[in-house]
Amino acid sequence: MKSMKNIIWGLIFILIAAFVIVGSMGYFGDISVWTVIFGGCLAVWFVSGLMHLSWGNMLFPLAFAAILFDEALGIENLTPWPVLAAAFFGTIGLSMIFKKKKKNDNWTEHAGVHVVWDNENGTINGEKKSHEEMSQDDTTFSSEVVFSTGVRYITCQNLQRGKIENVFSSSCIYFDNAQLYEGHAIIKVESVFGKTTLYIPKEWNVDLRTTKVFGSANEKGKYTGTSGNCLEIVGEIVFGNLEIIYI
Repeated sequence: MKSMKNIIWGLIFILIAAFVIVGSMGYFGDISVWTVIFGGCLAVWFVSGLMHLSWGNMLFPLAFAAILFDEALGIENLTPWPVLAAAFFGTIGLSMIFKKKKKNDNWTEHAGVHVVWDNENGTINGEKKSHEEMSQDDTTFSSEVVFSTGVRYITCQNLQRGKIENVFSSSCIYFDNAQLYEGHAIIKVESVFGKTTLYIPKEWNVDLRTTKVFGSANEKGKYTGTSGNCLEIVGEIVFGNLEIIYI
């Protein structure tokens, strides 16, 4: 399966190509094709900033878009310098308030663990209609679901790291049969326009540290945290939802 980011960027560029064709046919009135192309590039710049939570890479493309379409928006008195100054000082202010945490991106993909999943013909309620199995070493796992529904069952007995990517999908991960290596593991979740549900033993301690952009992270079920196990959950939720259910 292609990586999540490649699919997102592929969809964005296809959308830009469609706008170029539509613009060439005159459906955008007096707006030129080159204006549409430049606007598409600004959209790519903004989405890149959004995915990486970079304030400058979000505010400056918005400022340039305001300059590009100032007549259509009726904001000629705000361009170009006022909006550029606002983007500059806004970037400084937001960067000071929301300091970006240093990330550890040393993730091993598809190098882990016994994983069972139910993709397009699967269900979220536990009923298995079809499935595949992948078993490698016993320490890491990687799950990727795009435009589909996926159910994963982690049975690793020495889990150290895991990576979950969910795009325009619904993905469920069960950890009730897993064992953490020396009582600790870290899971990275990237959920974009999707719902990711993690079923975690109620005895585990969970350290939830995700960044949310128009997204949410919720916990449900009876949590006791009586064991010495600690599961760290980090990552980014963009226009999506992360739900932790204790079982």
